[in-house]
Amino acid sequence: METGTLTVALVALAVVALAGGTAIAARSLLLPALRTTRLRKHFGTEYDHAVRDHGDTSAAERDLSARLRRRQDVELRELTPQEREAHAEAWDEVQQVFVDDPARAVRDARALVGTVMADLGYPDPPPDEGFERRLRDLSADHPAAVAGVRRAQGTEEPAEPERSRTEHLRGVLVAHRGLVEALLGEPRSAARRREKEPEGER
Repeated sequence: METGTLTVALVALAVVALAGGTAIAARSLLLPALRTTRLRKHFGTEYDHAVRDHGDTSAAERDLSARLRRRQDVELRELTPQEREAHAEAWDEVQQVFVDDPARAVRDARALVGTVMADLGYPDPPPDEGFERRLRDLSADHPAAVAGVRRAQGTEEPAEPERSRTEHLRGVLVAHRGLVEALLGEPRSAARRREKEPEGER
């Protein structure tokens, strides 16, 4: 091979190698950005909560990605009309309990969320993770409802007076209602709630 031809060939190889390296570098920069955009869009404010909770964006995104993978491994089922009605009636009872015992009503609301999740086919959380794990699992399907619970729980609970504490718990209960409605199917639940509202509150 002549010297000129060899030089051209070497230059061509160098250009190809440089282009390949540039493409790999661009891909390594682009993929994380695309993943961040996708996770932010899917999880909304739950993305920000995960970053604060982990204190690191990479760790938060690994957690959120793991939630989506866990969800893909779970096959949920439809509730029967009878089950849906039973859970809706159970929620009505929770709201009645609130009148006399707001703290117990919130505990009952959490228990009801767990019951509905179990009936739908969500796996039980590990014993050491409890309701927080339920929220993380639900965030894959219902991030907005989970965000509502986190906002309500994140509000500092007043020590005094009793009325302020009751209003705080009312906000927490309303947020849990959002979870129950998301699990049961909001359109029907919303219609049911409208039927129960006094005329003056509509």
